[in-house]
Amino acid sequence: MNRFWTWRWPIALAVLAALLLGASGCASGPVRATSWTGLTVVGDVLYAADLTQIQALNAADADSLWAFPEDPEEDGRGTFYVTPAVDEDHVIAASQMPPAGFLGQPRNVVWALDRDTGSLLWHFDDAASQYVEGGAIGGGVFVIGNSDGNVYALDVESGDLKWTFETGHRVWATPLIVSDTVYVGSMDRHLYALDLADGWVRWDFHTQGAFASTPALRNGTLYVGAFDNRLYAIDAETGTEVWRFESGNWFWGGPAVYDDIVYAADVEGNVYALDADTGEEIWHRGLDTPVRAGLTLSEDGSRLFVSGQGGALYALETARRGADSWRPVESEGQALSTPAVNESIVYEALIYGQHRILALYVENGGEVWAYPNVVEE
Repeated sequence: MNRFWTWRWPIALAVLAALLLGASGCASGPVRATSWTGLTVVGDVLYAADLTQIQALNAADADSLWAFPEDPEEDGRGTFYVTPAVDEDHVIAASQMPPAGFLGQPRNVVWALDRDTGSLLWHFDDAASQYVEGGAIGGGVFVIGNSDGNVYALDVESGDLKWTFETGHRVWATPLIVSDTVYVGSMDRHLYALDLADGWVRWDFHTQGAFASTPALRNGTLYVGAFDNRLYAIDAETGTEVWRFESGNWFWGGPAVYDDIVYAADVEGNVYALDADTGEEIWHRGLDTPVRAGLTLSEDGSRLFVSGQGGALYALETARRGADSWRPVESEGQALSTPAVNESIVYEALIYGQHRILALYVENGGEVWAYPNVVEE
């Protein structure tokens, strides 16, 4: 085992464990995030993992459209934190329910809800450990990784288990589904390409570091970072390496691609713009904060949004070598999940602060709304 893995792998586990203790450590008391809460914006609705509920909010003003469960004090369904997956009819999320009794074990549950009403359609609770990141929907299948080392594929309509793929370690990454293929990374240092229909391995790509993020795809090439300080470009059809770029620290969050440039940030806060065909560095910008979240671009590609771990949201001008488009917006709490952009608004999810979601104007960083809009007791 190389020296990098020997000392950094326990640190990775400790970092996540510290987050997990917030809610799963006891069944009583205030609920806190057990991981990094996430959100998805589709059209004019924002779907958010909001600790005790899944919330559907009006994206323009944060008015609540529905919540599941409606009353978590009377109908508790555990702690929701992973980013919801959304298709035309479904919102699919996951929670961890506290153990029932002194000798009980937590239940880790996938919930499928009606997209329009939030009513429960089905649930799946066969996984043995915690869901750290959300899943993906494609071809009538919902695919999600679990800390028990398995990737689960569920029928979207019924929740029936279609197949299970066992990796060699925890799966903390959200899969990417493209046509009939699932691309998913594992902490066993492999990126897998699986057949969507049956989970058969088409290829696997092995590195010296774990994969914890979702690949980005451009023109048949996957871009994904690993815990060996490298960002990889991989042929999506064959799994062969196209190029690699080495930084000074882990790549945890997922990259973003626009035209012929791929953008990525390491956990030290170094943001890179690379030629998507060659991996050659175009520019890089050092931020004064660690970065664990994935990157998001404005719809025209002119601004790159980066959430610092300390809560600050940066808007970088892609055409000006990462110069600030507007002053970073400082927020109370931590930002560990990928921001979402919907037309003129960028949304940031936060934990451990008075607000759990901020909506800001893409153009100038001005606040549109904050959720919740009052300080909680």
